[in-house]
Amino acid sequence: GKAGAEDSLRCADKAIQIAGDGFYDNDDIAMEAEENPMVDPKYEVDPTTPGLANPAMLKLLPLRVSHLCLRSALLQRGNALSALGRDDEARATYESNFPMLEGEPRCARVDWERHSLYVNIGNTYCRQGDFEKAHEQYKLAEKLGQDHLDEPNGSQRDGLGMVIVAKRAAAFALKKEGEEDEARGLMKEVITMQIRKNQLDAEKKERDTEQRTVEKAEEVAAAYTAARNSNSAPSS
Repeated sequence: GKAGAEDSLRCADKAIQIAGDGFYDNDDIAMEAEENPMVDPKYEVDPTTPGLANPAMLKLLPLRVSHLCLRSALLQRGNALSALGRDDEARATYESNFPMLEGEPRCARVDWERHSLYVNIGNTYCRQGDFEKAHEQYKLAEKLGQDHLDEPNGSQRDGLGMVIVAKRAAAFALKKEGEEDEARGLMKEVITMQIRKNQLDAEKKERDTEQRTVEKAEEVAAAYTAARNSNSAPSS
């Protein structure tokens, strides 16, 4: 709801302070860790703790640490603004993340970040009725996933996941603009791809279970060997 979105926005703004190049109030931040934080309107903020991009901290940590935190905080801030119906601000917040992603490698984890930004930007346009710009963003998101599907060593699961999310968002936009037949056709593609992804997810789960079983057996064998060697060692 709106109240939850306002709380999320407040937390995101504080996370941005932590990742920034200025200072923040550590007590003000710690308050958010409480189960039901109560913000005192009379509390006077005293920012004395350096942020992750502060020159003092950059002597200890690389700037990338700040960027990783800031990227996550900006995404959450954009989501909170979207939930509050402040789509122009949300879109600007999402877009501010792209410069920090320019030097990042093409891999599933980072592409999911890029993908989330494209889809969320598309959603802001969709809510405002600008379906042409919305579909432009959804196509960019879909291409990220398709790149993984086309790459021989790419992640099929991640690629499918990205394409599914992008196509589902596009189908919703098509329905909203009155293109019912096209939206249904796109959703049929989504369902077919989702079935395939579910199969890949099940196969991965089975492989992971087998791997954990093997690792556990190796741990037990190593412990048994160590105990046997200890018992057979001559006493002094």
